[in-house]
Amino acid sequence: MKKILEKILKRWRIAVALIALAAVFVFFGRILIAPHPSIAAPEVEVAEDADVIWTCSMHPQVREPEPGLCPLCEMDLIPVEVDDLGLEENQVAISEEAKALAGLQVAPVRRTAVEKPVRFFGEVDYDETRRKAVSSDVDGRIERLYIAFTGSRIREGDPMFQLYSPRLISAQEELLQAHLKLDALDEIEEGRRLKSARSNVEAARQRLRWWGITEEQIKRIEETGEIMDRLTIKSPIDGFVVEKRKDQGDYVAEGEPVYRVADLSHVWVRLEAYESDLPWVHYGQHITFTADKAMPGEEFGGRIVFVDPVLDRSRRTVKLRAGVPNPEGRLRPGMFVRGVVKAGLTAGGRAATPSDLAGKWISPLHPEIISDQPGRCPISGVELERAEDLGYVGEKPEDEEYPLVIPASAPLITGERAVVYVRVPDDELIIYEGREITLGPRAGEYYHVRDGLEEGELVVVKGNFKLDSELQLDGRPSMMSPPEEEKEIEPVWEVDEAFHEQFEDVISQYLDIVLALAGDDFQVARRHAEQAIEALEAVDAGLLDEVQQSAWNEAAGTLEHMLHHIHHGTDIEEARAAFEEVTLSLKSILEQFGMPPGVTLYRLNCPMAFDDEGADWFSAAEEVLNPYFGESMLRCGEVIETLE
Repeated sequence: MKKILEKILKRWRIAVALIALAAVFVFFGRILIAPHPSIAAPEVEVAEDADVIWTCSMHPQVREPEPGLCPLCEMDLIPVEVDDLGLEENQVAISEEAKALAGLQVAPVRRTAVEKPVRFFGEVDYDETRRKAVSSDVDGRIERLYIAFTGSRIREGDPMFQLYSPRLISAQEELLQAHLKLDALDEIEEGRRLKSARSNVEAARQRLRWWGITEEQIKRIEETGEIMDRLTIKSPIDGFVVEKRKDQGDYVAEGEPVYRVADLSHVWVRLEAYESDLPWVHYGQHITFTADKAMPGEEFGGRIVFVDPVLDRSRRTVKLRAGVPNPEGRLRPGMFVRGVVKAGLTAGGRAATPSDLAGKWISPLHPEIISDQPGRCPISGVELERAEDLGYVGEKPEDEEYPLVIPASAPLITGERAVVYVRVPDDELIIYEGREITLGPRAGEYYHVRDGLEEGELVVVKGNFKLDSELQLDGRPSMMSPPEEEKEIEPVWEVDEAFHEQFEDVISQYLDIVLALAGDDFQVARRHAEQAIEALEAVDAGLLDEVQQSAWNEAAGTLEHMLHHIHHGTDIEEARAAFEEVTLSLKSILEQFGMPPGVTLYRLNCPMAFDDEGADWFSAAEEVLNPYFGESMLRCGEVIETLE
């Protein structure tokens, strides 16, 4: 009995401790979101004539006219007195204490040089200008192979194979016979016979040259009268044997390759750029890439030397090629790589062309040939041209031409809208104003601002979500919510039901990715991303008309691109970052082509994802399973839209 009482007492102690801990969390939660001008006390006294609303400390968007329980988490609602300080509907004032407690930080809107990272996938390949075929210029039988297997390292001039050729023997005999006829003529004899004999000798020599006999070998034949019955073929370059096509004893025709040799001291990296990435890609840009599977953690670099002028209609991609030095031979053809180009932005938010090629001379036919001085291309022999004349170099922008940017943590982004909180100059109060702005592309840790802000204004970069909550506690609508008059975008087109049935497989794999990320299972997420890519490629675009196909190819190309980021990612955080873009791409497709019949999706939002920037996702159920945090904050989020 004593042991039983001890167990009961122990359980009561644990229960009391948990209740006390919960009370502490509620107390501090109310402090963090207390209304201005001072921090709220645990118990709030409300004047009888005050304008009061009842809200939830965890869900400040809940506003009720009477006390009760929060409909989202069932916590007791707390009263909030609505003060009138003459503020605009989009403004909020807080005290110094509340500002310090919320940890608010601001940063100036400024013009500065920033870079936008553009990511690609690709693989290492041979440099085609450094790949040679080893063949014979005369037909014959291979008597001996000096290199018996592929992968062998060779040097220029190393023997490759030995050839027996009856035609070569006949040609040498013709040379000796031509010499005998020439020597038989009297030295003082002039005329057509002497000239003809000399022509025959030269013709026999030339034939041997064409068949690979060197001048030294021809002289030795002429001097000794001995015929070479075997011809040794040597390597034309340093490199590796990458292909062996004949065996000893095989017959080889004139010009038929026996080996292929590649110089791997310089390789190509072949990449694909999606249509949406093209504005950020230029010839001459520096690219860094990693081969994570073969050499994790190591970084390599090169320069883009080719941008295909033709777009692949089926994949909506353009092929790129980068030339990469490989002196140690560590990069091997076939290796999978992930590359990134950091494109500088102009004041208009466009990609700046490379400036480090200024004053350089480039071959128009082989743009990988770059020289500090004018001259000729060592490959084609054409005159080198100035990089500026070829359009490879742009002017370096002056300071005032740099783009207007804000830190990436400043805007609260929901769908197509972006909101920032701006510090309003005031001598008496600390006032922040919510303002909707127009964003350009994201460039690393910054966003380009197209409209809505001026240089020098101060925007909140930390604590902006708490300010939005404070705005709601004051009884005003959240800046993150669209105006009531805004309507949901209707599908642009009516499409064939078979198209929807096929796309439903993509949605199914997407929902499996959501569950995998919510369960912190990176490998399962990767597998479903791969299956989503396969399902996407199986959708028959032929069910759409020409205009619809163009829109589908662009939207599906972006979706596939981001799914590749998940499938080939290295960790779950990288997959979660790509998943946000996958969701945006899926949303765009659903807005244009509509929902598959019988399918219901719930769009949820987690306001705390990505350092309080917020992010959406779709779910097949209203239950909150957060893919951005997983088990650490599995229930963070709420349903904001139902699509059916």
